Amino acid sequence: MGSEPPGEDALVLPPVPLATGRLLRLDDEHSVAVTAVELVVSTEDGAEHRIALVPRHGAWWPPDR
Repeated sequence: MGSEPPGEDALVLPPVPLATGRLLRLDDEHSVAVTAVELVVSTEDGAEHRIALVPRHGAWWPPDR
C-alpha cells in the first residue's frame, strides 16, 4: 500500500486507560451496562480493523502485546 517499510510509523496504543466507566447513558433516565469497548481503525483500502479493549481497574485499556 504505502511506501514505508513494514513497522515504520506503526499505530501504537499507549499503556494508559482509553476510556472509563461501566455504564452508557442513553438519556437522563436510562443507562445500560457496557460489556465491551472496541477501537475501530479504518485504513486507506477501506478495511476496518477492530481492537478490543480490556477491562482492568475500572477502565478500558489497550490489549497487552
